Amino acid sequence: MQYTRISGLAAAIILFLLIAVSCALADVDAGTNGNITSAAEEPVSTEIPDNLPAAGYEGYAFTVMTYSPGTYYIEEQTGDIVNDAIYTRNMRVEERFAVEIGVNTQPGILELDKAAASSVLSGEDAYDIIIPHQIQSGPGFINQHIITDWNDIPYIDTEKPWWNQSINETINILGKQFYIAGSITVPSPFCLFFNKQYVDDFNLDDIYTTVNEGRWTLDYMTGIAHTISSDIDGDGKFTVNDRYGMSFNNDNQTLNFMYGCNQLSVVINEEGYPDINVSNDKMLTIINKVYDLIYNDNTTWYTTYATSSEAIDMFRAGNVFLLGSAVSNAITMRDAEVNFGIIPYPKFEEEQQDYHTHVDAWNGMLCVPVTAGDLERTGIITEAMAAYTYKIVTPAYYEVALTSKYLRDEESVEMLDYIFDGILYDFGYIFDSWKGTTWTLPNLMTQKSTDFSSYFAAREKGILDHYRQLYESVLEYDG
Repeated sequence: MQYTRISGLAAAIILFLLIAVSCALADVDAGTNGNITSAAEEPVSTEIPDNLPAAGYEGYAFTVMTYSPGTYYIEEQTGDIVNDAIYTRNMRVEERFAVEIGVNTQPGILELDKAAASSVLSGEDAYDIIIPHQIQSGPGFINQHIITDWNDIPYIDTEKPWWNQSINETINILGKQFYIAGSITVPSPFCLFFNKQYVDDFNLDDIYTTVNEGRWTLDYMTGIAHTISSDIDGDGKFTVNDRYGMSFNNDNQTLNFMYGCNQLSVVINEEGYPDINVSNDKMLTIINKVYDLIYNDNTTWYTTYATSSEAIDMFRAGNVFLLGSAVSNAITMRDAEVNFGIIPYPKFEEEQQDYHTHVDAWNGMLCVPVTAGDLERTGIITEAMAAYTYKIVTPAYYEVALTSKYLRDEESVEMLDYIFDGILYDFGYIFDSWKGTTWTLPNLMTQKSTDFSSYFAAREKGILDHYRQLYESVLEYDG
């Protein structure tokens, strides 16, 4: 298939997948399970069956619409582990079910929205699945009635480990599941990088032990960050040349403190309708704690989304202890002289059971256009792709590319379990359409404000009307 030009961020994601791989060669087992064995000959267990029936589709062109094609289609093997794992996954699916997997690549999220709507509303059966931007497309595809309920698609087993369990629970609308996500989208969750030298210089407790013991909380982290900041050049000003306890941007990296505290912006009530979940004491506490982290004692070098690279440069130079980031950004640290580790975002309090995080909206979700002609075929091929991703691609990405090449110690590898296992999907994040309540924390921090009451009062009616329209659209699916 022909590719069109892709967006810069999508290209960066693809680039990561393609070059995050030239490590000690791993051998993809040609057996049924698709195991990957590393150079150390440690097999990854992939014995979970997909329970799919025997089927053949006579060379049918199974087409994925996306703006990130390299995750779903690789034209040829190159010797790179992740690249070749994706190729092998597709080959297994193609051979098993007699299909040909291809992509229709859109140059960006707006173009994808327009192309998907145009195709479906004109009645074309052109695409089997669509991978849109979470926020841009989330409510719009439902309001336009262009996607179908995954519950109506046979052979999709969302309880299998290759599907994210959070999204199954948190974005279900009146029993309908319009989007799913999991291994197939190769998620890159938000995390923190830390400079190990600071642990020795400031005689800190071992960070990994603190995380493992469940003591890595927002208060604990802030206390450390406050002690590290210093006007090291003595000019009476805090600039890029000084030392900071932390740096992160005013976008998703700020928002992720809310998710790290296991705080969703919207929860579904017993009647199945959304309740805004930011007007409570816990959220107010998070707002005040993050404000303290950013604006008291010059603890944080706070950047915009556009200037995030500035924080990375400062971390690489050794001027920042903790850096808000995402797992895939380990690639940018590969040649950094600073000795770094990777850890999850902090919990709200020690009593919180797990560490949590989320993935950027660019990671996408899976949906099925209502014009897809054979839902049984769609279910079988999609489930097979997801299962083989879990068995073939994930080990290459996680066990080989990340752990062997970009992370520098075994403890960081252990931290990946906390991070990936803690991925949350929030109803508000996906369906909010940037209306404001989900983005309460980053928006208030950008305004240098803790005045939640005024902020919320100005937005409450608008977001409730927005959700009301969404639910009316869902009810219209049943006529």
